Amino acid sequence: MNISSPLVSVVFPCLNEEGTIGCCVDAARKTLGAAGIEAEIIVADNGSTDASRRVAEEAGARVVDAAMPGYGSALRAGLRAAQGRYLVFLDADMSYDCGDIPRFVEALRAGADFVMGSRFRGGIDPGAMPRSHRYFGTPAMTLLANLLFGSRISDINCGMRGITREAFDRLDLRSQGMEFASEMVIKAARAKLDIREIPIAFHVDQRGRRPHLRSFRDGWRHLQLMLHFCSMWLFLVPGLLLLGGNFAAIVAVSFETGASFVTYLVALSGTIVGTQLLLLGLSAQGRVPYSKYAPLAGRPLIRVFRSWVRIEKALILGAVATAAGTGMLGYGILRVDWPLLASCHPAPIPMGVEFNPAPLRWALIGVAIFVNGLQVFFTSLIMGLFGLRLAEDEPAMSRNYPG
Repeated sequence: MNISSPLVSVVFPCLNEEGTIGCCVDAARKTLGAAGIEAEIIVADNGSTDASRRVAEEAGARVVDAAMPGYGSALRAGLRAAQGRYLVFLDADMSYDCGDIPRFVEALRAGADFVMGSRFRGGIDPGAMPRSHRYFGTPAMTLLANLLFGSRISDINCGMRGITREAFDRLDLRSQGMEFASEMVIKAARAKLDIREIPIAFHVDQRGRRPHLRSFRDGWRHLQLMLHFCSMWLFLVPGLLLLGGNFAAIVAVSFETGASFVTYLVALSGTIVGTQLLLLGLSAQGRVPYSKYAPLAGRPLIRVFRSWVRIEKALILGAVATAAGTGMLGYGILRVDWPLLASCHPAPIPMGVEFNPAPLRWALIGVAIFVNGLQVFFTSLIMGLFGLRLAEDEPAMSRNYPG
């Protein structure tokens, strides 16, 4: 059924699936033929050591090789090799019904850019999905994707999907492992693609062996990917809130006559934590253009932030803050500690008691400014080192990360 100019390309990722790949290809071929859809069937082999390749070819599929190991690598190889206008892919374990393929094609023809199956809306056979995945893992990841990226889906991990060739090329997917599923959803939501869901049935895996999925490892990779895409909300926003809120508290408390030592310590510590989170967020965003995902490089807020924040400015700011903090701390020591030491009657301040001496307040504020200044200075140095790109390295970078 492979033709020169197919309307649809159906892709099966494959790793040692000799027991089921032939049935999957045959079912897809019969379904597409009955629906009168011009299509090709591609099996993306991920280094199978059994007879999967031979079985797939005998069933009528075109087999392509994935150079790198991993679910995402196999799908990227198969989808890139596909010649159809509409691309549909599903697992080769017979857990999905090939009879649903025409429904995906119909949705794509109707204007959808990206079509996802929903096992939760369509029905899950008993024993088809582990309880931990059905009631915790997948719902939690789906909720997180909806909250952080506005994807508005019900099943982020469904392995049966359809996408137009134009949309697939636009997303520029990079993941090699199971997190490919999350990357596709996140980037589609970010790109404002027309995403639609189709209820589908999910059946028991027919391979009779342990699946390739590893719950903890792959779940952690999905989470890492999401955090990579939302580092702004993970670091920058909490950091700004902590820094701004605690600095405002310090200013307010400084004008009170009954300020507590503990109040100052808590507020000053909050500014330090806020600065650290802010710097971590900036460091993460600073690496985005060179990362393999590059999700935020073109966002207006990030462009404005980068145009204003420069390593040299941050270094100067850190140095000035460190010097100012040192001066304030020195002033407090000379005005508070030195007289006590000179009189040989040190008087430590009990936790929670009120204190009003201005020099002591200046000393505590100076400590916070000193520490924050050091954080800014040395983090800027590290970000500057990360940002260095040697001339001889640039061609390699452009080859590895096109566009």
